[in-house]
Amino acid sequence: MARKVVKAKKAQSKIAIKATKKKAAGKKAAVKKSIAKKTAAKKSSSKKSTARVRVRMYRIGVGDCFLLTFPRKGAADFKMLIDCGVHQSQSGGGDRIREVVADIETVTGGHLDVIVGTHEHWDHISGFKQAEDIFQRITVGEIWFAWTEDDKDPLARQLAGKKEKALKILDGARQRMRLMGLGGDDDPFTSIMGFFGDGAGKKLAEAGKVLKGRTENIVYHRPGDKPIELPNLAARVFVLGPPCDIEMIGKSDPTKKESEVFELADAELAADPFEAAIAGQYQAVFSGGYVVPLAASKGISFFDRHYWSAAGIDPLQDREDTTQDWRRIDSDWLGAATSLALKLDHDTNNTSLVLAIELGPKDKDGDVLLFAADAQVGNWLSWQEVEWEDYGGRKITGPDLLRRTRLYKVGHHASHNATLRELGLEMMNELEVALVPTDSAMAKKVKWGTLPWPPLLKALDKKTGERHRVVRSDEDGAKAPGLVETPLYYEISL
Repeated sequence: MARKVVKAKKAQSKIAIKATKKKAAGKKAAVKKSIAKKTAAKKSSSKKSTARVRVRMYRIGVGDCFLLTFPRKGAADFKMLIDCGVHQSQSGGGDRIREVVADIETVTGGHLDVIVGTHEHWDHISGFKQAEDIFQRITVGEIWFAWTEDDKDPLARQLAGKKEKALKILDGARQRMRLMGLGGDDDPFTSIMGFFGDGAGKKLAEAGKVLKGRTENIVYHRPGDKPIELPNLAARVFVLGPPCDIEMIGKSDPTKKESEVFELADAELAADPFEAAIAGQYQAVFSGGYVVPLAASKGISFFDRHYWSAAGIDPLQDREDTTQDWRRIDSDWLGAATSLALKLDHDTNNTSLVLAIELGPKDKDGDVLLFAADAQVGNWLSWQEVEWEDYGGRKITGPDLLRRTRLYKVGHHASHNATLRELGLEMMNELEVALVPTDSAMAKKVKWGTLPWPPLLKALDKKTGERHRVVRSDEDGAKAPGLVETPLYYEISL
């Protein structure tokens, strides 16, 4: 019995020794893990401090939201938010944008030095309304807009008046189309109007009002203005667009045939008869001598036989509609609604505030980050004439900034007409990274055709070189040095 007790005690002793050793080993492993974490943190911190900028592209779908962080020695990082919005047709967009803004609050510590609102489209500024309560907790230094948003500017007021009139007309068209059973949620017309939040643009105006209410320090920028030095940083911002030329703003599509371009004047000419038609003041397509009033046609045997009565009709075929109003071509104006909406959308894109951010000493040519928002042809073409005669002993031009572009935020979700070829992408000799906020599935759903545009993606791949650093928000697994991927964002350090 005594021997059994001794053996039991020895066994317990061995178990205790093993437990002690295991515990010690666990502590040792924990210490190693802690040291590894601290080392990684130091490396990360070191990397963070040496990076000149970190660009975070939020993965919203068809919508823009970019957070730029510029590390500063001996001071808090400089933080710039460029746009924050999602298209109305994007499934779950409202919830996603709130998740994004919550992340912005966390990563910025609740302060943004600058918010840039590039232009008045829902997919660029909706977040300021959709996550208004979160934004209220974030302090803001300045808000930048294009000159086109300045209600003290005569030309800006003229553009705003035309836009307001067009939205009113198109909202009337939307209501009439709905009454006729046309224009569903996935209809191209409805999805294009989604860039304005709703038919009349009221939601869009509310989002803009919320944004402007974040601070009294609002600055309106014009192309060629004095470069903006970022405080305590070797970095500055050159404003390239929008052009101060209404004809250039109206030039939307690339073409060699002038007649194929939807000029702003075309939309103006179409507006008056369009508005009259919506109001029910139908305008005859032909002169009076060639028109048979609808009511009078009922007394004419030909129309009575072929349109109004069942005579001569297969008795097995019931006539469901005897009003025949649908045969009238004087309501054919409804087919022009999508074209007019698209033109308004393009012109608004061309009012985009375009920023070229140069990194490095003031007296040397440095790398450029190009944020072109949704600028289209006229906006791009105007950069060829923008220049700064003497800045830090250098003459700087729009083409020069394009040639030194290292990172390009691809315009308008990589649509076919928002990146110029010869006077745009082909000039970007230093391009390494192309960031594409897009969603091909959503574009297919709303019948936009092919978005992003395959030839453009192919050209971007070729331009960025062997590493193919084209990062799409709607695709996982992008590869690029310094790139971090999460379900919520891609972030790249330069």
